[in-house]
Amino acid sequence: MQTASRNILLDFFKVIAAVLVIAAHCGFLFDYNKMAYHITCNGVFRITIPLFFTVNGFFLYTVFQNDLIKTWIKRIGLLYVIWMLIFSYYWIIPVYENPLRMIPTVLFGFNHLWYLAALFLGGFLLYKLRKLSNTVLLSIAVVVYCIGYTIQTLSNFDVITSPSILVKLIDFPPIHRNFAFFALPFLSIGYVIRRTNFHLKLSKTQTITLLTICFAFLITESTLNYLVNSDGSFNMSISFLLAGPILLIAAFSFKVTSRVNSKLLSSYSIALYLTHPLIIILVNSFVKLQSTSLTFTTILLSGIVSCLLILLNKKFKYIL
Repeated sequence: MQTASRNILLDFFKVIAAVLVIAAHCGFLFDYNKMAYHITCNGVFRITIPLFFTVNGFFLYTVFQNDLIKTWIKRIGLLYVIWMLIFSYYWIIPVYENPLRMIPTVLFGFNHLWYLAALFLGGFLLYKLRKLSNTVLLSIAVVVYCIGYTIQTLSNFDVITSPSILVKLIDFPPIHRNFAFFALPFLSIGYVIRRTNFHLKLSKTQTITLLTICFAFLITESTLNYLVNSDGSFNMSISFLLAGPILLIAAFSFKVTSRVNSKLLSSYSIALYLTHPLIIILVNSFVKLQSTSLTFTTILLSGIVSCLLILLNKKFKYIL
């Protein structure tokens, strides 16, 4: 049992991020104002996944240093398999007559489980690249992320119109939202932050200044995306490269000490993320709610289910 007080701000950030993921998937504010919906759900709220990947990269440094990569791979791999099985009805039944159509889902993950698939492969790739210098790792991170961002842009603005197979390929989200173009960049940045202890080198004033600049950039970019293409899907934004890492650093620049079990908070954020799509499906099967009402309902029910899942995890390991 954790009894000593410690800084749990990062764990709070992770729980808040999981809640924002739920809001984005429910279409928060869509029933009130499309622009507000776009700037939040298709913009600001999407910083959550870059933050998650950056945090994972940060802690992968310790995994690599202690030669625990096999244990880490086993944990993430089992988590992915278990939750793919839990959601199997929703990705197998629609295409059971054509098993080949299941292959992309197995490789890239069903719905939100793409995150685990990308984390698994991205983490393994970072392990292979771990001996590269900080400059090289960060350069690779920026280059591959920009490649993914370019593919997303080509899709959103229909730059390529033929041949049809190339159009379909570019419009397929996992082509840019995957372990190489999305996970690896932020995993690498988080890893370098920990390897250089950069998270301990900024003052509170510097952190606040950078946070202000990053979120002003993020909101501006999200607004411009809406004005230029309100129907686009923006999984990747240039501002994420700065905002994700700065949020991680902020968690160490400011302290919120508590005796609350940090591992419990971490498990709660994971449970919220993993369970909420099922809650959305079940709620929609019984009642038709507007997007904002659906958001609050899903957050409440996901919170309850997450508590039960944490208790269940004590008997059945690897479900969280």
